[in-house]
Amino acid sequence: MANSNALRWRVVLGGILSNFCAGMLYSWSIYVNPLMEAHGWERGSVSLAMSIATLVIPISMIPAAKILAKKGPTKTALIGTIFLVLGLAIAGLTASLPLLYLGFGVFGGIGVGFIYGTPIATCVKWFPDKKGLISGLAVGGFGLGSIVFAPICTSVIASLGPNTTFLIQGAITLVGMIIAAPLMKAAPDGFKPEGWNPPVATAASGASHDYTSAEMLKTKQYWFLLIMYLFANMSGLMVIGHASPIAQAVAGLTAAQAGAIVSVLSIANTAGRFMSGALCDKLGAKRVVTIIYIVNAVLLVALQFLTNFATIALGIGGLAVCFGAMMGAYPSLVVDYFGVKYSGPNYARIFLAYGIGGIIGPQLAVRVVAATGGYTLAFVIIGASCIIGAVMSIISKKPVYKG
Repeated sequence: MANSNALRWRVVLGGILSNFCAGMLYSWSIYVNPLMEAHGWERGSVSLAMSIATLVIPISMIPAAKILAKKGPTKTALIGTIFLVLGLAIAGLTASLPLLYLGFGVFGGIGVGFIYGTPIATCVKWFPDKKGLISGLAVGGFGLGSIVFAPICTSVIASLGPNTTFLIQGAITLVGMIIAAPLMKAAPDGFKPEGWNPPVATAASGASHDYTSAEMLKTKQYWFLLIMYLFANMSGLMVIGHASPIAQAVAGLTAAQAGAIVSVLSIANTAGRFMSGALCDKLGAKRVVTIIYIVNAVLLVALQFLTNFATIALGIGGLAVCFGAMMGAYPSLVVDYFGVKYSGPNYARIFLAYGIGGIIGPQLAVRVVAATGGYTLAFVIIGASCIIGAVMSIISKKPVYKG
């Protein structure tokens, strides 16, 4: 294909920009206090909007993958754009909690679900020679969006309030996606970069068969990966949801200092996403995932002993790197196990662990703090789950297709 190399990098650019726009999800925390002050809502009621979005995103990725296969990446991403922008508009125009849940939680979750999975499934088919690197770049855009959106939205909220900021964020997202979505084109079936030949499929090199989602669901490896990913998301989303209170409770930081820890978390999360893909190409996705679980467990156990700003920043930052790295590595792991052809719908079904982990991890922390007055037991429980995840990763083997 003429100019295929330039075209496939343009697709990656479109994918990074798309997930950059969808990265509004991780700027949610800056809206919580302003919404409480503006409308007199309780923290738990406001936070439910994010919980709904976290649950809706992986569910919506399943129909999004089907539409992607039929309509292509541009139309799928634009459908997601409509939902996301409409959700932000509803959130911006309402003073009603149910409408906030419908707008940010349901419509916003659907929009992010359609947008987030599209670059991952699209870009990796253009880069069978660099699938780890490209998966990392695709999901890295999501973390990058949180870094850029958060300070901008914080400043706008201070001047214009949270509702108007939702509307402005929706407008920025619309413009960005109108630019990004047309850049993403589907790769031809069986595309191979010029001068590259796929390695002979072996237990080490890749899947011997492109599994459909129905075939994948019948394998024990699917359930292994789903449970493993659940443990990773429990850990990462607990830290993201509680970074500030953890820093204040464990290290005695002020609210302002804890806010700086949240900024460290966002940068570290994004760095982990970008780095892990290239590591997967060099070491193999399974090996990278195993290492991440071990490091994650060690940091969780150590977290309770980190009692000043520098050490707690390193601890929470390290956990954020692990979470971002897992998000970058898992699409590559799914391709290794189940093939590239149906990677979109297959990853969507494994990504269900994100929604479940987003409920279990943060809620476990809330209940542990209420019962014990501290986070230590939550660190131990989730750290132990990461050890189990490491063991599962070590003993898991790629499925052997039997026809």
